[in-house]
Amino acid sequence: MMAAEMAIIRLTHVADLPSPEELVRKLGNTPPPPPGDRPGGGPGNGASPGGAQMTTGAQAVQQAQARMASRTTAGGQSQALAQNPDEALARFPTFNHVVELIRANRDVKLLVEVETTLRLVAYQPGRIEFVPTETAPRDLAQRLGQRLQLWTGNRWAVSVVNEGGAETIAEVRDAKENALRAEAQNHPLMQAVLERFPKAKITAIRTPEEIAASAVQEALPEVEDEWDPFEDG
Repeated sequence: MMAAEMAIIRLTHVADLPSPEELVRKLGNTPPPPPGDRPGGGPGNGASPGGAQMTTGAQAVQQAQARMASRTTAGGQSQALAQNPDEALARFPTFNHVVELIRANRDVKLLVEVETTLRLVAYQPGRIEFVPTETAPRDLAQRLGQRLQLWTGNRWAVSVVNEGGAETIAEVRDAKENALRAEAQNHPLMQAVLERFPKAKITAIRTPEEIAASAVQEALPEVEDEWDPFEDG
């Protein structure tokens, strides 16, 4: 892309220069300068009669190259500003955003490893420190950094430390499910069911929020994909 832009800029500036036929015509129609006006002050200095015009053409080429260099520099600066790491990494203010990025790219293996074998110690956009569990693969930090750099276009510093670390995402999720299961298990209605049916088991738990969301979804009318608001009756 940069090479194509350079070629287009060069062609744009060359298009402003006179053609070779016009240069030859101007040189032929221009009378030779007096001896005193020649560079060096004499006819024997090797200067051509059209030296002034040739110098002007060279200056035009130099000016075109200078403008091209300035535009290239400005374009490079704007591209650098567009790819400012701070602005790009600002889209991932928390580690949960990193997990969602992995899920969005459908890297199931890495997602499972991050959720089950990574104990987060410290996080800031572009930097992750964690303590691996006993079952964590040895190259987890390397692969996580490579994937994040590939998906975001910015380098990530992912390092392993020996101390600290919170619970894994899976442990937090399992703890919530276990707490809900224990609460359901101790409910009087569930106790009555288990007393009547000793082999009964809890297979799924739905929170009041999930039930309300499901009820709202079911209450919404089903809309056909080909529905036209301007179609009669």
